[in-house]
Amino acid sequence: MLTISVDDGSTNVKVSWFNGKTVETIISPNSFRKGWKSAGLRSDKVIANYLIGETKYTYDITSDKALETTHIDYQYSDLNLLSLHHALLQTGLPPQVIKVVVTLPITVYYNADDCQKNEANIQRKKDNVMREISLNKGEVFEISSVEVMPESVPAVLTTLIDSSASEFSRTLVIDIGGTTVDSAVIVGQFEEISDIYGNNEIGIGLVTNTARQALSNADSDASYLVANELIKNRHNLEFVKEVINDLSKVDEVLNKIENRISELAQNVAEEMKKFCKNPNRVYLVGGGAPLVFEAVKVAYATLGDRVVILENAQTALATENMLYSLSENSDKSTA
Repeated sequence: MLTISVDDGSTNVKVSWFNGKTVETIISPNSFRKGWKSAGLRSDKVIANYLIGETKYTYDITSDKALETTHIDYQYSDLNLLSLHHALLQTGLPPQVIKVVVTLPITVYYNADDCQKNEANIQRKKDNVMREISLNKGEVFEISSVEVMPESVPAVLTTLIDSSASEFSRTLVIDIGGTTVDSAVIVGQFEEISDIYGNNEIGIGLVTNTARQALSNADSDASYLVANELIKNRHNLEFVKEVINDLSKVDEVLNKIENRISELAQNVAEEMKKFCKNPNRVYLVGGGAPLVFEAVKVAYATLGDRVVILENAQTALATENMLYSLSENSDKSTA
């Protein structure tokens, strides 16, 4: 049975699987609204119309009626189930029976007071993922079992081991997602997780909402997905002019986005210094890592090049969870 690793974040879902030779990874943005849409003129394309219970949903990348996913309850919602199955279908793999490895924010996965697994939250996530969903005029994957992993921490497994960290070192991992900033302090080469912290009021969603409002003020109502694309492509003037209708407000829209990014970065840096004042190294992961990297470097200036943004920061968690699953299966087969 195929195992697929799914970092089912609120803004984007990252999917990794082993093709027999290498681990492949894709990113699937979230953008769903209620109701179904009709097919276009292309007969080769299945329209992503889904049914959960009696509620109809469709994947719509541009609609300003797209449902918000950047809230903590997303992890146990219809939108989470939709995002997961839609992302699986983007892999190009034929629908089949699979096992999935999914994620939860670290402060939801662990109890904040004692760093022990929150079994109730983990089971709640499993129950949500195992719910039935159907694709109109198409097939979905059949999920037979679910494993839940914490966000952020596994993403740095290979990097931390390769760093030759001593048993006395403390590594701060910072994960900037759409809804939350999650962080953890790791001792040595994953000897233990000594502390965790999360804030579900700080995330890329703050910038996304600002971008959507600014677009609306420029007669350019847009989905969350389009707003996020604008944030990523804000230095590409050709793209900017494609999504902003009132060109007289281009500078105003971009300034509001930049100011919000600066505010987010400063808030993250301040929160992290309060949580872990003097770590020996800092690793940043998650889709929002590039937005806050420079501010975090300034906050931990004495560490110099030991403040690192991971290569492929957005997909690192899905890839590492896949590699971990492969190693676990290998150990069991040779035991």
